[in-house]
Amino acid sequence: MSARWRGWWPLHRRIGVALALFAVVIALSGLLLIFRDQLRPPTPKAPPVAATLSLDALVARAVASGDGSPATDITLPSAPGEPYQIWLDDDDETVIFLDGGGAVIGRRTSRGSLTRVLFELHTGELLGPAGTLITLVTGVGLLGLALSGVAMASARWRRRRR
Repeated sequence: MSARWRGWWPLHRRIGVALALFAVVIALSGLLLIFRDQLRPPTPKAPPVAATLSLDALVARAVASGDGSPATDITLPSAPGEPYQIWLDDDDETVIFLDGGGAVIGRRTSRGSLTRVLFELHTGELLGPAGTLITLVTGVGLLGLALSGVAMASARWRRRRR
C-alpha cells in the first residue's frame, strides 16, 4: 500500500466499525422484510362470486366501510378464492378485503404491525428525521468505504506489479 493510502487505512477502518452496527440493523430488517408475506396474517378467502361490480363500485364500498378516507391502492385477485384488497389513506393504514360481489369479508390495519415496524426500522422512519438521516449517512458511508477500499486495494496491487 502506498504511503498516501496508508494514512487513510485507520480512518477507513474506524468509519467501517462505526457504520457496522447501523448497517447490520438495516441489513437484518431488510432480510426479514423479504419474508413479509409469511409474517402477515393470511388474507381471508373470498367465496366464489362472479365479479358483478365495477372497480369503482368496489372502491366506493371499501371507502364506505372505513372512516371515509380515500383509497390509495387496489390489489386484484390473482386466483379464485382471493379477495380484492383496497388500502385506505387513514391513520391506521387499513386494508379492506372484498369479494367479487362487493361484500366486505375482512379488514386489517397495518399500523404497528410487525412488518410495518420492520419497514420503519429499515428506512430509519422509526426514529423520525434523525433515523432517516442515520440511514442516509450509513448508505453514503458504505458507498464511500467500498470506493476507498477499492482504491486502497488497487494502489497495493499496482505497487506489487512494479
